Amino acid sequence: MRAFSLSFRIPNSRFRVSRFELRISNLVALTLLCLAMPATLPLVVGPPYAPASRPLAPRPAFSASLSKKNRLDLFAKVWQIVNRDYYDASFNGVEWKAVLARYRPRVEAATSDDEFYLILREMVGELHDAHTRFFSPGERERHRKRETVSAGVHVYEVEREIVVAGVDPGSEASRAGVADGMVVRTIDGKPAADRVAEVRAEVGTSSSERATALLTYGRLLLGGPDSILRLGLVRTDGSRLDVALPRRLVSDAPKVDARLLPSGLGYIRFNRFIPPVAGEIRQALERLRNAPGLIIDLRGNGGGDLAETARIAGYFFARKTPIARIVTRTGKPPAFFMGLAHVPKQFSAVPPGGTSGKIYSGPVAVVVNEGTGSGAELFSAALQENSRATVVGRQTCGCVLGILHQRKLKGGGELDVSEVGFTTARGRRLEGLGVTPEQPVPLTLADLRARRDAALDVAERLLRRAAAKAGE
Repeated sequence: MRAFSLSFRIPNSRFRVSRFELRISNLVALTLLCLAMPATLPLVVGPPYAPASRPLAPRPAFSASLSKKNRLDLFAKVWQIVNRDYYDASFNGVEWKAVLARYRPRVEAATSDDEFYLILREMVGELHDAHTRFFSPGERERHRKRETVSAGVHVYEVEREIVVAGVDPGSEASRAGVADGMVVRTIDGKPAADRVAEVRAEVGTSSSERATALLTYGRLLLGGPDSILRLGLVRTDGSRLDVALPRRLVSDAPKVDARLLPSGLGYIRFNRFIPPVAGEIRQALERLRNAPGLIIDLRGNGGGDLAETARIAGYFFARKTPIARIVTRTGKPPAFFMGLAHVPKQFSAVPPGGTSGKIYSGPVAVVVNEGTGSGAELFSAALQENSRATVVGRQTCGCVLGILHQRKLKGGGELDVSEVGFTTARGRRLEGLGVTPEQPVPLTLADLRARRDAALDVAERLLRRAAAKAGE
């Protein structure tokens, strides 16, 4: 049995809901994009956990090649699935039938599976939707095993400079002296700006400018396992550093970091809304329930499983609280098993036990950034709309759609199609827009180079003031 999920794989959410909804959630998957970006992103914009402590053994390469007829059949099938199941009848303003005619000659001319897979990825990318995407057999296998390829360094644009935005602790990049805030001059011998322009052209446009940037910079340094990434960097003093870094297969399993900060405030950070995270967070909240304030750090959290998202949200409410509504092409909820079961039109967070008794009742700050996607955005918006938390940081991704089926295709690839859209419980659309923090905190080069977490500092100040006011 599979369960509803909401995630942005890029770059995968399950909610605790009514008993009927839970029965349905055990029958069908609803993926809210664990953003369709590469799983490892910069510390400041992507999943916050450096998965680099132990490289994984390489997996066997996929060797079966598709015939020309196989490619044409698969191309037609991918187009037909999108045409039939995409949640928006207008296809995001794209002339989808014209896409079929435009891409067919390119498929006919493809000389390899790799070229063909790139064409399929580009075709579904025409929808400008971070959740609708095609994965090659190798990408699908790595995702299934919660693996990704990383050189231990991540880059992003900050103040119009392409800079190092994260270095995995213990990685070859760290040992080579790569540090946050270094300017990236060249990537594999090409000027960094030229390489960014090339990748951005490949990516096209996505759900929002932030999603496009995440996809671009997430893909910028990608390569096969054990290949070498060569970077030309400029230190803050103007001196140059050239490094050659091996790309490794590394784990991308869910992780939870929960602790008391020196200020006495509670702090929880996690990278996915997928099992068994809800159970771990419940245990953490039990330990932190007497903290005068709590920071939930969702920077780089790409979403995950819908029921898991709702379970975690339920820990912060005293009663059942609606958090999301679905939007479909027909206006009717999706049906399964010949109409005997339907996806609920509204999802709710329910406290543990289904009645009352939120686990944590103190003031909450949720820290977000452009890497906060999908289910993580619904979670943030739910706490924000219900005045249960103050949102701090940068505008979230704006990548909030749902996938009912992850379709394995001939040759081993996978197609994910957005079949469901979402609004908040109050009807606010998040796709393309995201969650706007009440307390915006920009990312600056000065903070990056000083390794100063300005957003966390602001969240701590807000909670200390709230705790002081409550004690008056």
